Amino acid sequence: MPRGARITMEEKGQRAVRSLEPYLPKGGLQEGTVCKGCGIVYRNKRWQIETTPGAHSGEVFCPACQRIQGEDPAGVVTLSGPYLAQHKEEILNSIKQQESKHREKNPLGRIMEIKDEDGQITVTTTEDKLAQKIGREIYKSQRGELHYQWSHDQRMVRVAWKR
Repeated sequence: MPRGARITMEEKGQRAVRSLEPYLPKGGLQEGTVCKGCGIVYRNKRWQIETTPGAHSGEVFCPACQRIQGEDPAGVVTLSGPYLAQHKEEILNSIKQQESKHREKNPLGRIMEIKDEDGQITVTTTEDKLAQKIGREIYKSQRGELHYQWSHDQRMVRVAWKR
C-alpha cells in the first residue's frame, strides 16, 4: 500500500460506528458514576471494580446489568453431546472459572444464566468475547467440535460445542 494511503470501511457521507454495544451511553458518563445493580464504577472512560471506595457522582445501570435486565445476551454458548453428561461438573467448573478470570480484566463480561435441559447446557453472556472464550477453553480442554456464528449486525455470537 502506498505511503499515506488509508483504508476506510465507511460509506461516503456516513459516520463511522464507534461501538456496537447498544447499552453504552453515546455521550459518556460522569467520572465516578456507580452501577446501582452490581456496584462497579465508571472511571477513566471504562467500568472498573472499585478496590478503594471513593466519591461517586451518580448512579445508573452498567451495560451488563442492562443486558441482564432486558434478557438480551451478547453471547450464547450451547454445549451438547454424550460426552457432556459424563464430564458435566468439570465443564461447568471450567465455565465458571473462565467467567471469573474474564471479569478481572473486564467486569462487564458476565454469565447471565446457565440452563441444563435435555442433555444440553446453554450459557448466556453479557459479552460476545466471554462466550467465545468459554467455547475456546472448553474445546482446548475437552476437544470435540466448536463452531461460531455471528449475527448479521455483529452484536451477538452463538458458540456451539459438541462431543
